[in-house]
Amino acid sequence: MTPRLRIPALLMTVLCVSAAPPAPGDKAKDEAAIRELAAGFEKTHTAHDAKAFAALFAPDGEFTNVRGMTARGPKAIEEFHRPLFEGDTSKGNPSFKEAVLKVDEVRTRFLRPDVASVDILWTQTGSKSPDGKDRGTRKGLASWVVTKEGGAWHVAVMHNMDLLPVAR
Repeated sequence: MTPRLRIPALLMTVLCVSAAPPAPGDKAKDEAAIRELAAGFEKTHTAHDAKAFAALFAPDGEFTNVRGMTARGPKAIEEFHRPLFEGDTSKGNPSFKEAVLKVDEVRTRFLRPDVASVDILWTQTGSKSPDGKDRGTRKGLASWVVTKEGGAWHVAVMHNMDLLPVAR
């Protein structure tokens, strides 16, 4: 091979190796790490810890709630959730001060080795409407795009939605 072709050949080799899908062991580790991220969603919500909840997100992470309100970046996400977790209903928001969130199911689909789509089915009890009435049992879906940077998975985008009961 001529010296002129060695550099392009080396670059192609590096690109092919770096674009290869993860090894089965890596995928299993990544799936476990994403399940841990989902467990963190349950734990931080139930602990009413806005700072820890926001730490699940990437530095440019985005959260959209069931009413379409959006917060971008961990600081804004923390500030958005603090009144909910503290039970402040003065702006017409519900109270999650006594709420318990349970993750019922986590479904992951890798789009690339460092990007995955994650659907989290959840159940929440103990939340109160702004007038103090119990909201009953809520079922929902958190739709995430998660990214892996520096060996750690974080939520890049989260869209949260209530699931309506299905008529039988």
